[in-house]
Amino acid sequence: MRLGGQEPAPAARPWPDASGFMSDNRLGFVISLGLALAIVFIYGFGNVEVTEYGLNYSLVTRKVDHNTYPSGRYWIGPLNHFVKFPAILTTIQFSDLSMQTDLIERGDDTLKSRTRDGLDVSIELSFQYQITAHKVHELYTNLGPYADFHKLFVRLAIDRLTEAATAYSATEFFTSRTIIGKSMERQLKKDFNDRLFSNVFSFQLRTVSLPNEFESAIQETEVMRQDLQVAEAEQNATRVSLETQLIQAQKRTKVRANKGEAEAAAVLLSNKADIEQYVAMQHKSADSYGNVLQELGSSEGSMLEYMQARILRDHPADKTVVGMSMRTLTTNVGG
Repeated sequence: MRLGGQEPAPAARPWPDASGFMSDNRLGFVISLGLALAIVFIYGFGNVEVTEYGLNYSLVTRKVDHNTYPSGRYWIGPLNHFVKFPAILTTIQFSDLSMQTDLIERGDDTLKSRTRDGLDVSIELSFQYQITAHKVHELYTNLGPYADFHKLFVRLAIDRLTEAATAYSATEFFTSRTIIGKSMERQLKKDFNDRLFSNVFSFQLRTVSLPNEFESAIQETEVMRQDLQVAEAEQNATRVSLETQLIQAQKRTKVRANKGEAEAAAVLLSNKADIEQYVAMQHKSADSYGNVLQELGSSEGSMLEYMQARILRDHPADKTVVGMSMRTLTTNVGG
């Protein structure tokens, strides 16, 4: 300590030699920097599988990129990661849980609803949906990630399908199941495409269960209806057969009538020809006899003898018997 004044300030220490420091730690610094860059580089990549779509999510801005990434490996930055969505068909099914033991992904229980006429109805069905690739960002921002929006899809399907079931009677479920299934499919396709950013495929309405008493009555009614259809078909077949037989009989009658008329006309023509021929022959014969009578001097007795002689000449000999009177014989013997 100095008298009469303050202690002198300590002498300043010299700064380390920067060049020496850098030269001594250069290798470690480079290695550390390389490791840091490698870690940043490695963690900046993200993978999207073949069965997935991806959205680039930033941990800094808490936002996702609008672009949808298909399968592949991408550089997205060290503070980013992919929010992934299924790119394949996803199944939603409603069926008896006891029948789903062999399924990898179990669905929900059968749909419970009521028909238009107030009867309970249980419906087993399934369908598949696929997210539209260019609408993945809208799906995420409106409905959230995979688990959340899938549950919403299921709830909407339940609401729509149970509501659609109330538009049909129990009899229509029994007799027009195909039509009802197509109507439900159209409604689901419209809702999923317009509101849920996805498309519906492979809709299958499997079974519809109504109260046992009603199904028994419907089955009995259906059997009776089929029996009635069979009876009507047999009646139509019998009527057609009888009508065919009647037409055939009418045709045969007409043919016979035409044949009889033709035969009668032929007989009339033949008789007319025979009569005309006979009359002509008689006229010719009368003319010839008149000429002979003139040649015989108009002697009737000679004419009769000539006619007798001609008749005997023209008559078959094996069928001719000639008789002679006793006077003629006596005259011939005396002569």
